[in-house]
Amino acid sequence: MLKSKTRRRVAVKTAAIAAVCGGLFFGAVPAIASMAAAPQPVSYNCTAGAAGAPTPYKLQMDITGPLAPTPNSTVVATWAIRQPAASPSLLAPSAIPVTERLVFDGDALVTANPSIVPSELRTVGATAAAVALTANAPLQLPTMMITMTPTATGVIAVQPGAFGLYLEPAAGPGSGNGATLYDCTVANAAEASAAALLITVKPSAAGTGTGTPTPTPTPTPSNTNTGTASPTATTPEPTITVTQTKTSKPAKPTKDRQIDETPGGGASTGGGGDAGPDARMIMLGGALMMAGAAAGGLVLRRRTATRG
Repeated sequence: MLKSKTRRRVAVKTAAIAAVCGGLFFGAVPAIASMAAAPQPVSYNCTAGAAGAPTPYKLQMDITGPLAPTPNSTVVATWAIRQPAASPSLLAPSAIPVTERLVFDGDALVTANPSIVPSELRTVGATAAAVALTANAPLQLPTMMITMTPTATGVIAVQPGAFGLYLEPAAGPGSGNGATLYDCTVANAAEASAAALLITVKPSAAGTGTGTPTPTPTPTPSNTNTGTASPTATTPEPTITVTQTKTSKPAKPTKDRQIDETPGGGASTGGGGDAGPDARMIMLGGALMMAGAAAGGLVLRRRTATRG
């Protein structure tokens, strides 16, 4: 069990950096699933005991998980904290007997895009096996398990946060009154963001087939009778006759065909009109009038010449 005062102190410190870590994570890291090839260093400020000045540590964050889970499946991310590659390390301040066990209590920032799991500061804990340690011996830190169940496809990010280390009696569930060994908070949010695990939840496979259709064999008739087959009556198909009526066009007149009726549009077709007498009668009448006038003129001229 954990000390309530220490837990509140860790939660407050972690909540102060949660928003910054989340913003750096989604702004700088592409949304793809990845498994860390090696533990990532993250700077922490750790206070030894209940009080004291914080000391910087470069701890190794090792967060692993499934590469491509499917929706509605159980996703388990593993968070292990390794000792720094170089000193200083988290050491036992004094000898730890086998009757004591090391307890880890930490905060992991879980975010999702879209919201396929609750985005929250997840509190996780673990207990190491009871191992006797001498003073100033490196602590064997336990491993935490973070369980999630995504509801749809998307990307889940698991980012390390603050944590505390405590001693508990090895016998029984623990009273929560053990000694505080270290209280650690993240000193570099960008490093914590870079150490985050990204898990891509992919859709379930539609099937396990190869996608190549298998041809269906043609059935072989089992009747081997070689006798003469009885004639089978065949019903003739009905014949449908479609009658199409065409509109006949008037025959075109030939060149030597006479026009029986003078068309009404004389000016545009070259034909004469139907109204009035024949033109030859008019011309004949005019000629007679001209001849009469000429004869009358000659008679008058002759009379005038005789009088003179």
